[in-house]
Amino acid sequence: MTGFWRYWLLQIPGWIVLAGLLAAARFWLGLSPLAAVIVFAFWLAKDAVFYPILRPHYVFRERDAHVGLLGEHAVAQETLSPRGYVQLRGELWVAELASTDAPVRAGERVVVESVDGLTLKVKR
Repeated sequence: MTGFWRYWLLQIPGWIVLAGLLAAARFWLGLSPLAAVIVFAFWLAKDAVFYPILRPHYVFRERDAHVGLLGEHAVAQETLSPRGYVQLRGELWVAELASTDAPVRAGERVVVESVDGLTLKVKR
């Protein structure tokens, strides 16, 4: 889903609440239908004005998140031959040796070469 649709679909609950409040104000306070339509139109205009400002916050780039891990140093928590756990930034990750190197013993440092889902491909 694009950021455009994500933003507008998340505005719908607010529109429903506003419509309910305007209907209640019309019923109990005698708000004219024209005033209710004007308030609702201004609310929609407010959402349109804020969209360009808020758009970057509704666009997610999941595929780019791993770039920050490349080249980072991790510490093997168990022997990697070829899979095991490493500690990176205080978190445990499943790691796999990127090449057919000799096994990495626990406590040795490795470098993140690539990311495949939630598995780090590492090398000595």
